[in-house]
Amino acid sequence: MPSELRHILFRPSEVVQAIREYQVRMQQPLPHGYVVDCGPETDESSGALRFRMKIACDEDKPSSEPRTVRKELVIQGPTLAAALILFCRDRKIPLPASADKSLQRFGEQIGLVTTYNPRQGVMPSGNQIRM
Repeated sequence: MPSELRHILFRPSEVVQAIREYQVRMQQPLPHGYVVDCGPETDESSGALRFRMKIACDEDKPSSEPRTVRKELVIQGPTLAAALILFCRDRKIPLPASADKSLQRFGEQIGLVTTYNPRQGVMPSGNQIRM
């Protein structure tokens, strides 16, 4: 059976949307505000991919004026993958359930890489193909 390899690339704004939707489903919504900076990062020692977001949000204090506070969030690989998979499902982007899934960085984009039915090794001996 043939193997299939797919790369689905997500722009930073799509990753932010995927994370927002995922966190709402997990009943842990992101702070209210707007994203002022975001992007993928790769850990130099382990090579693990993560996504960093800086959110500017208004913080109300009873005795003072509202002030803008910046919160920084780092979304690690497993949570990031789950958010992107959910994003695809919600938008009816087909993903084989049994495919191996991984994340790769493509510049400022994040790629969800699916590998379905990967072949191991070479053709068994005795199975020659005549042309």
